[in-house]
Amino acid sequence: MKQRIDVLGGILVLALCSAMLSCITPAPTIENHEAHHSEAATSNKYTPVMSWAHQREIYIASGMSASDADAKIVKGLTDLAALDRSAGDDRIGVAAPPFQFNAWLNSEPLSLEDLKGRVVLIRWWTDTCPFCASSAPALRALHEEYADRGLTVIGVFHPKAGRDDPLDVERVQRAVNAREFQFPVAIDWEWRTKTLKEWWLTGPERPATSVTFILDKSGVIQFVHPGMEYHDNNGSEQHAMCANDMGRVRAAIERLIAK
Repeated sequence: MKQRIDVLGGILVLALCSAMLSCITPAPTIENHEAHHSEAATSNKYTPVMSWAHQREIYIASGMSASDADAKIVKGLTDLAALDRSAGDDRIGVAAPPFQFNAWLNSEPLSLEDLKGRVVLIRWWTDTCPFCASSAPALRALHEEYADRGLTVIGVFHPKAGRDDPLDVERVQRAVNAREFQFPVAIDWEWRTKTLKEWWLTGPERPATSVTFILDKSGVIQFVHPGMEYHDNNGSEQHAMCANDMGRVRAAIERLIAK
């Protein structure tokens, strides 16, 4: 069994290394992004994805061959490399619309008025997305580093798998526990018509729904990361764009806190 695990790990490393060589493929559509959301076999039970390696295990457990799983991961990471990072520029300078969330975890319900005077980072995420899983450490790090300096991090759960299910707060709580989120988490269960719709899914086509907004102290959008994945440098040249995006996020926070 150990030998098998080692072989599978080696295949994954090769897949990840080859995935990021191209930065010229077309930007991913929301439909392409959704292809990486994993639904567990039992109805209304969804497995929180913890990493790309975990996503590969889920693919194979669902009946996908190892080679097909690797190919799907390569496609997802190639889409990430080609992400149009200017896709949210049209939202810069726009006053953030009011929240229309269904519930809150780790916090009493917050409003934009409550948050005036603080810089606010809002990231939409879900439990079945490997891009969101890989960005979870970044959200924890930003909360730990900047909360005492004037930043509020809010993670907004929006269901992709099971999007037509009734509101399931327990499902969100399981994901919050798995990702070890200590900052406020809102639930945007009706994201197709409510808050994410108003904030993001209007105007031009968007590359993903896992968008990040950074608001200034008056509640105006000043930075947008259009989705998928970012994190601190992990030593991989193939993930240099993720580290670069994290640097841009940090720079925006620093600039807005200083004002």
